[in-house]
Amino acid sequence: MGLPPAWGQSAPALAPPPPLPPPASPCVSRYGETGCGARLYAQLLCGSVGRPLTVPTLQQQLQAQFEQAGLRFVGVTAEQVEGAAVRYYAPQLCPAQAGSLRELFYPSGSAAQNTP
Repeated sequence: MGLPPAWGQSAPALAPPPPLPPPASPCVSRYGETGCGARLYAQLLCGSVGRPLTVPTLQQQLQAQFEQAGLRFVGVTAEQVEGAAVRYYAPQLCPAQAGSLRELFYPSGSAAQNTP
């Protein structure tokens, strides 16, 4: 009794596995994607309070920081990052400016201000 015909043939070549993602930056390793992005955003916001910076300038700086940290934001929304930056990290990083940042993003009486 011999081998089935397919067994006697060489196996088809398999496609190479996809490349592994680059290792996570220390920021992402410590805070996760959302936390790292929010922390970087909060640092930028804290440093910009009272300074005449344009939105495009801030966006460019933030984009450069996100790229440097290797953030991909898979399954993360801008609102999640912004909310964590303003509500959680800004009070830690710049308590003196945290109230004005919160008021800027969530004016008094807005429903978003009262959500955790």
